[in-house]
Amino acid sequence: MTDGVDPGPGRAFEPPRRGASSGVDDLPAEPYRWGVDGPPQEAYSRVGDTERYRPLHAFALALADDLEAEFDVERDVEPPVEPWLTEGVEVVRAVRLRPRADDAAPIVIGLTSFPGLVIGCGEFTRLPSPFCGCDACDEHVADSVASVREHVDAVVSGGFAEASGGWASFRTERGSSEGGGPGPFGTRRAWAAWPRRSAG
Repeated sequence: MTDGVDPGPGRAFEPPRRGASSGVDDLPAEPYRWGVDGPPQEAYSRVGDTERYRPLHAFALALADDLEAEFDVERDVEPPVEPWLTEGVEVVRAVRLRPRADDAAPIVIGLTSFPGLVIGCGEFTRLPSPFCGCDACDEHVADSVASVREHVDAVVSGGFAEASGGWASFRTERGSSEGGGPGPFGTRRAWAAWPRRSAG
């Protein structure tokens, strides 16, 4: 296991394995459904075994526990969930972690009825997981977990910036991603790193 540091020659950088106590990293590897020809057209409108994503709920709650233990945050287990975060999904449970620093971005972790997750970062940024969930996309739980960990690590380490209209940037020592929504975009805001809990 690595904690976001250089793991040595021949091994890739990894984000910290927050949420590992859920057992999500011990799940059997999922086989890929489609070969070189890709999925059939009808698979794009079909959602088969949604229960394959159920482990994301336990992972998300363990992730919240790990973040609360590591950083100086206030935890709200029944937060009001903004409409921009719930668009197209039903949130059945949510946790908000608000750093005790005004310049650090809050995170809302929403568990959806799909079942899946929707993560709210800062004031405008929405990260659904899985992103689609249809049979054609064939998103794997392990990929969803890796994506959530990477994006959350960018937020807590001070590598997150956003603007209204859908633009967001996530940067860590392992790489970066940047994207824009429909716009028009407002003023970009770079959020600070989360304050860590004092030892003892």
